[in-house]
Amino acid sequence: MRLVGLRLDKIEKAIDLTQVQVAEREIAKLRRQISQLPQSSVIIKEAAASLARLDEENFWITLNHQRLEFLRSEIKPLFRTVSEADFKAMRFERDLLEFSLARLSEEKEKGETLKEGIVEQISELPLSVSFVKAEESLIRAAQSNHYWAKTDAITLEDALDELNSRLGPLMKFREQQTGPGPTHLDLKDEIYRKEMVEFGPQHESVSISRYREMVEAMIAELTAHNPILQKIKNGEEVSPGEATALAELLHAEHPHITEDLLRQAYKNRKARFIQFIRHILGIEILKSFPETVSEVFDQFIGQHTNLSSRQLEFLNLLKGFIIEREKVEKKDLINAPFTVIHPQGIRGVFSPAEINEILKLTERLAA
Repeated sequence: MRLVGLRLDKIEKAIDLTQVQVAEREIAKLRRQISQLPQSSVIIKEAAASLARLDEENFWITLNHQRLEFLRSEIKPLFRTVSEADFKAMRFERDLLEFSLARLSEEKEKGETLKEGIVEQISELPLSVSFVKAEESLIRAAQSNHYWAKTDAITLEDALDELNSRLGPLMKFREQQTGPGPTHLDLKDEIYRKEMVEFGPQHESVSISRYREMVEAMIAELTAHNPILQKIKNGEEVSPGEATALAELLHAEHPHITEDLLRQAYKNRKARFIQFIRHILGIEILKSFPETVSEVFDQFIGQHTNLSSRQLEFLNLLKGFIIEREKVEKKDLINAPFTVIHPQGIRGVFSPAEINEILKLTERLAA
């Protein structure tokens, strides 16, 4: 009902400001909403006379304050009959509508508050879900100030309609954080954290790929005259003392290499310092965490040839979830995004024996 009320308020405001195109767009949306009222409902049947007035095209052409009041008093209450709706999508549409009304009314402070709430909802969309991943470019763009800086009313309306049509249906996948006090998840910060490396006493920041290039260039240069690196390149073992000396040397100079930074740059949480050096020198193949996860899941699927399409979809979602989060807990498997595939999550897709197998697999990856 509130969505309809806001839409009526926006139509009235647009008419008052002679924003004809904005008013016409909202009128078209309202008419679509009205056409979707449940015709089998007793309440809707009893309101047949009121609804019949809306079939007259002239009613909408000359939509004045008196007719808007009729819509508020006679038609808006009928939306109590709407059920089985996607309420998260409806809430997203309502917030977009309220934001556009605030902009139309030049209520800047209110508009900014509403915008922050919309951006927060968008930031809670999990990119581990393939449907969500498909809209990643829009999800990123919608969290930039540039996206919301549109001054032309129609351009803004187009952008908000795009958000509603493309991201609204995805709101059911949203992951809301729980815990004491409000928690804000900013997708931009999360993406930045995962794709950038901060290093050295000056806290320099570069992309992961650029940091790898810097590391590999430095080690290639040092290998020509450093006896410890030469030993490693020749396949010889190095003592703990030599490993420590090499670690101190690499950390002392730009790009200030450490084991933790190497783990981040090469996406491997378990390898040790010398293993990374051997990998960089081409002596040892070191798989990244995403590669390891994909390999384990491919092996699991290869061993279970009777999996249904829904089970395969679940496993693909779980693989993406582990790659993105680098961990998974048992309780995660009965919550979003897994409840999109079945309301009971993993319990509705696999048998108890299969669930135990999958839990062992996830424990091995998270260990």
